[in-house]
Amino acid sequence: MTDLTAITPVETYAPPVDRSRRNYRHIRVLRWTFRRDDEAVVCELALTGEDREYELRAPADWNPTGLRVERFDDALTAFQRHAMIERTLLDAGWQLDGFESEKVTLH
Repeated sequence: MTDLTAITPVETYAPPVDRSRRNYRHIRVLRWTFRRDDEAVVCELALTGEDREYELRAPADWNPTGLRVERFDDALTAFQRHAMIERTLLDAGWQLDGFESEKVTLH
């Protein structure tokens, strides 16, 4: 007697499981680099990993609050703080050297 294996329609159309892909999340990081002589100051703005807050990173010396990292509930407030920091840097003789937007993978 020969053994036969029946394939049900569900098995026929079920997509294979792709085990090579991970469920990594990506966030966008905005980065401004300011230069003066041979010095550089970098400011970064991104969503937190939970997508609940915006995180602004800048050297504490240039932030009016004296903090290196600040979190904001909305993008507008985060960009306003960045504009304050940028204005302070420009008034002190710094120049915007570069801006980049980078997609970062969260593990």
